[in-house]
Amino acid sequence: MKLTSLILAASLTALTACTTVATPATVDQAALSQTASLMVSIGQHGEGMSADDINDLSAELDAQVAAAPNDPFVLKLAAQSRRTLSDYSQDRAQRVHLRHTALAEYDRALELAKSNPAASRMVMINGQETEIDLKDLPDLRAQLMHQVQTDR
Repeated sequence: MKLTSLILAASLTALTACTTVATPATVDQAALSQTASLMVSIGQHGEGMSADDINDLSAELDAQVAAAPNDPFVLKLAAQSRRTLSDYSQDRAQRVHLRHTALAEYDRALELAKSNPAASRMVMINGQETEIDLKDLPDLRAQLMHQVQTDR
């Protein structure tokens, strides 16, 4: 009888731990949602930002990437956001830094996407569920690389 109670208690403890600990998928989805929100905000309110504003937003993107460093979807949206930020930057050094960071994020996303390039995820963008996929990563990276090469 005591063994059964002990097993039941251990099972309940393990089950409780499983339900209260955030899973990697939950963390990744939260980071993806936050990154998508940042991307929308940058696109809508980016004109006329100061260098400090751009640095603050870049730091926020860093935090989202740090929360889900192995999520190619988060990396893709972060890279797209940095590219947009770089277009708003009046400071050449800042623009170059943002673009190189975005290239590194695209590279990492491409590496992670090799195992499942056809994967997609849903995220809320502008109040609508939007499907994000990884099919365009090579093209996005190539476009940014061209921009980096011509911005000398």
